[in-house]
Formats: sequence, C-alpha cells, structure tokens
Amino acid sequence: MKKAILILILMVFGMTATAQIAYHDPTYHKIGTYYYRITSDSTVELSPMQCDDNGRCDIFPINVVIPATVTIDNHEYTVNRIGKSAFNRASSTRSVNLPPTIKEIGEEAFMELSIPIRIPDSVRIIEAYAFPSRIVREAPTIHIPRFVERIDELAFYGTYAYRFTVDSANSHFVAVDSVALCNIDTTLLIAYANIEPSRQYTLPSTIRRIAEGAFYNTVHLRTLILPDGLREIGAYLALGTPLNTLHIPASVCRIEGVLRDTASSWFNLSVDPASTHYRMDDGRLVSFDGDTLIQALNATGEYTVPQGIRALGRGLFFHSPGLTKVNLPDGLTTIGGGAFAYSPANASLPSSLQYLGDDAFRYNTGTVHVSLPNLTFMGNRAFSHSSIQVIDSLISLRVIPSCAFEESPLRTINMCDQVEEFGDNAFDYARFPPRARVMPASLKRIGMKAFFTKNRITGITLQGPVDTIGYSAFYCRVLRFLDTVVPFCFDGALKYVDTVYTPCGYAETFERGIPHPDYVVFVNWCRPEGIDSPLSPLPAFTLSPNPAHTSVIVTLAAPCGSGCSLSLIDASGHTVLSLPLPAGSSNATLPLRDLPAGPYFVSLSSPQGSSSQKLILQ
Repeated sequence: MKKAILILILMVFGMTATAQIAYHDPTYHKIGTYYYRITSDSTVELSPMQCDDNGRCDIFPINVVIPATVTIDNHEYTVNRIGKSAFNRASSTRSVNLPPTIKEIGEEAFMELSIPIRIPDSVRIIEAYAFPSRIVREAPTIHIPRFVERIDELAFYGTYAYRFTVDSANSHFVAVDSVALCNIDTTLLIAYANIEPSRQYTLPSTIRRIAEGAFYNTVHLRTLILPDGLREIGAYLALGTPLNTLHIPASVCRIEGVLRDTASSWFNLSVDPASTHYRMDDGRLVSFDGDTLIQALNATGEYTVPQGIRALGRGLFFHSPGLTKVNLPDGLTTIGGGAFAYSPANASLPSSLQYLGDDAFRYNTGTVHVSLPNLTFMGNRAFSHSSIQVIDSLISLRVIPSCAFEESPLRTINMCDQVEEFGDNAFDYARFPPRARVMPASLKRIGMKAFFTKNRITGITLQGPVDTIGYSAFYCRVLRFLDTVVPFCFDGALKYVDTVYTPCGYAETFERGIPHPDYVVFVNWCRPEGIDSPLSPLPAFTLSPNPAHTSVIVTLAAPCGSGCSLSLIDASGHTVLSLPLPAGSSNATLPLRDLPAGPYFVSLSSPQGSSSQKLILQ
C-alpha cells in the first residue's frame, strides 16, 4: 500500500532551517528559496527541500509562491511540474500559489500539507496521493479544470472534500451528483466526496470498477449500494468509514484487498449466492476456491487464519490496534501489500512463504523474528520502520528492495550468495551488526543510501565486480558516471568507512573512480591468499560431494580467522547442525547420516558476516 499509513498517522517533519544547505545531488539546483530539477532542455520541476550532512533541512516558507520560470547557468527554464513529494518539508506552509505553467502534479506532491490546493487551469496530469491527506481548515470543493486528461487512482486518497466539480469543457472526467468523481463514461469511480452528509449512496449503474480507497474516511456513510454489473473493487474501499452494510454483487470478479477495518464485527458484509468468485465463510470473505482470505471480521486478540488459506489479501490486518497475534497456516505462500502494516500483531510466518508485498510489515510493532527460506519476492518497504530484529534463512531472494529494512532494529540477516541487488535505502539506518560489511559475490548493484548510517563501518568487502554503487550508499554523496571504465563512481566522502576490499586487480580502478578522504584505504582481495589485515573478508568455500549422501566436505579458499562456524540449515530455516571452526581452519566435514533427503544450506559465519551455499542430500 503506497504511503497509506501516512493517511492515518502523518509524520510531520518540522526541522530548523539553515542558511547554508549542502545539496548532494547535482541535478538539484537551489534558485532563490526553492530547489528545482532539470527535466528537459526547457523545463524544470519543483523538488523537495534538501538537507545538510548533519540533518538540518531547509523548509518551505509560510506563504509559497512558485515562479513560472527560473534561470540556471544563464539558461531560462519553465517550471511545469510539481515533483514527487515536493512539499514534504512544508509543515508550516499556510498558502501555495502555483504558476499557470504547471502541467503535472507529481506523486505525493502536496500530501503532507494541511491546506486546500487550487489546481491551475494548465494542469493535465494528477498522480497518486498528490493532494493533502488532511485539511485542518474548511473542506474544499475540488475543481477539475478543462485540460486535465489523466487522474491516477488514489490522487485524492484521504483528501477531505465537500464536493467535486469538473469544467464543462473537460472531455475526460465528470462529477456525478457532485460527489462522485468518475471518468467521462462513468465506468470508473475515482473518488467520493468524503464529507458528503448522506448516510446511503447508490453508485451509478454504469460503474464497472471502484478505485482503491475511493470511500476512504467517508465520515457519514453507513450503506453503500453497489450496482449489478460491477466487476472490480479496489483495496481499502471504505477504510476508516462507519460503513456497516455492503452487499457484493455476483458480477464482481476481482476484489483487490480488504474492504474496511478488520475488527468491525458490526460490518454487515454479504455476497450474492450466485457469485462464482467470492463467498462468505464463518465471518470471513474468501475467494470462491477458499485459497485467498480478503476480509476477516472481528479480528482482535489472537486470531488464527484457517488451514487451506494460501494467500492473504492486501491490507488484511492493516492498522488493527486490537490484534496481538496472528497464527498463519502451513502452506501459505502469499502475503499482500500492507497486510500487517501499522499493526501490533506478532505474525508467525510459515517457511512456505514465497511472496511478500509492498509495505507488508511497515510500522508493524509485533513481529521480531522470522525465517523465510523460500521467499523469492519482497516488496518495497516490506519491513520499513518495523520491529523486526532477526531474519533467518533469507536464502532464495535475489533482490533486497528499496527501503526494505529502513529504520528497523535489524540485528541479524542470513542471506545466501545469490543476492544481486540492494535497493535504494535498503538498510537505511538499520542498526544491525557487523560493522564490517561483506557484500555477496553475486552482487551487481548497491542502491542510493543502501547502508546510509552514522555508525562506523570498519570495512567493506566487495567479493566481485559491482556494476553500480549509488550515491550515499555507504554515506557517500553523488553517483556520477565520470569514466566509461568505472561505471560505479562516487563523488564525495566514503564517510565512516576505513577500508574497501575489492576483487583482485580492481583496487586501483575503484580508487581512481571514487573520490575519497585520505583515511579510506583500497585493498586488493586476491583469493585464495586473502588479505593480511585485521579485517579479513569471509573466504569462499566449496562443497564436495554435492549432491551428498552421508557427509560433505567443506573446503575454504583461505583459512578462516577466529570466530568462524559452519551451520547446516534445512528448507524450513531451522539449524540442524552447528560446528565451530578453530582459527586457521581451511576444511571441515559435516556428518549427514540420519538426516532426511532434500535441500539444505551450508552457512559459513564469522564476525565479518555470513555466506551460504545450497546442498542437496540424497
């Protein structure tokens, strides 16, 4: 769920302005009071305010007046777009005056404001979450000008409004009954005026799809009558509303996620008996085949999802303050986006889990320890700001996505050497040891601010060539493609890093391509000799035989230092055998007799990190 948690509990970033702000990305240009990013030879977009190295940030003034044009390096540009999250530091702003040149309002552009925004007549595109999620003054009439040709679903998600109006010359949108914003042929309901005082609303008979969150926080609505012929219902249909009566017609063939709060025992939810897509099952809305749980009524305290459920719908337990624990069935493979976001519930994740959607555990405060040996997809912000501390056996995942563990108390994560990418902000301010980071040998990309932290990192070990290292990946600055030979360049300091260990023969290349302070040392790591250094990178190892029968010999490419150990992990993520290695060891034998056949993982651990390989026992 994209930013939906900010609708319920909005975090306001009120920070002290500073006269000199060091902006890190050279595509941002400070002109007068505001920052801009060049988008073409003739246009710029308004960008978010920037911060210096100490976290002191510029903020928008009380009265914002955006100019129609700006001059950068003696060249005049037209301001034609409000960029993504542009007003994310505008907690004190009381008015915004936009120029008649604005054609696009970007994703989350005004989301954190608390004032009405007038849409200029020039606007053509309005993206998701563009408008304020709360209005502290009078709720406005939202007027759609004549040239608007695209309004993304969720554009007005959570925006308080008495009514919608659309210019009579607009050929793309229409306001039905002055409260329902629809496309021109009224087959799509985009948003509903949530301050509209009626307790019951009947949708137009032509509606075939209801957008996600269309009735979010509609304060008066008690009964919603859906038309026969409706095909699709977006997730979070009536989250935060007092809606108590909803009947799902037989024509509905897709419900994308939870309809309203899960703890609502008074929610009178029913499904047409003729439906071949959905049915009610003991207070639960499930897919007709019983595979997917979409709505759980009266889910409080300890809740058990019944056996046979293989997927949880989007937002199923989102913002469920009365929920303490959720027992999930063996065989569950999918958890939809936002399913446990903003929930205090402790979820017992089964080893069968393969898919974890965006924001699945974002701001979850109950789940601390999980094992995910079969997870092959993790969505953005999956554990962002959550209470997660230990992740065992994350050994099938190739991409750690953007903001996956941002601001989490993560202490331990066991990844195999198949990981190819750490996304932007993947471990941003995550607090897990060790201080020395050993990157997987398979790694090809390290995103922006992937390991952004102010904790001392004593060394970074790159076990193989990396295609891209984003700016601030290890608290550095700006990614610039300065040299065709070195496509992974930093500009600025490798702050809080002492040593970078590179694959043999790459040290000079990295050092030439990465401007760095004098205390950063680049060292060739040439296997099998290793490095004569207090921080020796974790050596590679081989397994023989593989497949194995009664035992397997583990041979290290270089002797392991002190504190090394071998572990044998089964497919469910449980450690079935652990063997400490004496300092200087270069091989060991793991006994396998009496263990059931199947896939296992051999994990080599040291104070510098861990590395895993798959073993087949026959």
